Amino acid sequence: MASPIFISNPPPGFSVIAILRGMQLALLGAYRSLQNPGLLQSVYYERVLGAIIISMIIQLSLWSPVICLRILTKIFSSFAYLKFLESWAVALKDFQFNVLNISAFVVSLSQYFSRDLDDLFLASLGFIDSVYVSKHPDNSSHQYHDNLVALTDIDLEQHSVQSFFDVVKSKYASSREFSLFLRKHLNNLISTIVLFVLIKIPFVGPVCLGLITFSSLNDKLGTVRSLTVFCLLISVPNQYSALFLNTYWGSRSMIRDLLLPYFSRVRFTKIEKEQWIKSREGLLFGFGCCFYLGIRQFPWIGLLIYGFAESAAAYLITKVSDPPPSQASQLIQWNPTQLVWNKAHEEKIIKGEFVNDEGFASIPGSFILEKSHKQ
Repeated sequence: MASPIFISNPPPGFSVIAILRGMQLALLGAYRSLQNPGLLQSVYYERVLGAIIISMIIQLSLWSPVICLRILTKIFSSFAYLKFLESWAVALKDFQFNVLNISAFVVSLSQYFSRDLDDLFLASLGFIDSVYVSKHPDNSSHQYHDNLVALTDIDLEQHSVQSFFDVVKSKYASSREFSLFLRKHLNNLISTIVLFVLIKIPFVGPVCLGLITFSSLNDKLGTVRSLTVFCLLISVPNQYSALFLNTYWGSRSMIRDLLLPYFSRVRFTKIEKEQWIKSREGLLFGFGCCFYLGIRQFPWIGLLIYGFAESAAAYLITKVSDPPPSQASQLIQWNPTQLVWNKAHEEKIIKGEFVNDEGFASIPGSFILEKSHKQ
């Protein structure tokens, strides 16, 4: 029997176990990427060092206004009428790191101006393919890397003489993915600023935050579960409700950014892309949440964590999709077959049975889980 129009049931792909499996795939994918001997090349060491340096520069630039305000507070602490500087410093820190969340935005933005992350994604795919084929030599046509490379149509222009704003303007006009990225993050920013304002309003704030949460989760968790979350959030301090929503939006945005190297090649339409994501939403959310929280907690190495995330995204793609065709003309027939996740493959992932079939070395301590599972 169908639900009434005002009552929503959760989609089959969004569940607690799917989210947990997504987090497992995130950690496992990062671990698998470390097994890639190709990453021992000197060029990757240079990129790791560069990622750490850039992350530190970003954080120093973000922290400098807060530090300056606190230094002024110490210098003029004897003046009672300047005591407000300390509260300004606290408010500015909260706004920059909990509302604007510039670290995650800048890290995601970098992939539109450099091939490094795209190359890392492809290098990880190549390694995963080689491991799979070594275990399944009779299935040598099972290729993600070579086929995606054949579908590559990416033009990362060099802008050595243009100003940064000219580069952004040119990229916005020429790249559909970049314009969608900016609009998406602008919408997230506006929503987060609204949350920041609401948590300052007594009585009204908790109810509004709860309603926004219910609206965001209704088609993901279903009406009953969303109402449960609503009741929980109106009973906790406003800042925790805002943090929950901010993490939810940020995690969903993160996974979409990480899958850019894949989406830019298979060329889904907007509707096809949304359907592809919705079919795997729980798993993708857990994957994105793991790395989003990592970047949020350790922003000083945010770009390095994002590099691991991009490498792990290659591993994720091999678990939630089939190898693409090598010719763009074949995508018309292939794309519709990927929009709904194959039930047999989905159950294999949710049950954790995929680990035994991929050809990698065993995970340290995995025999304990296997033994308990058999019992």
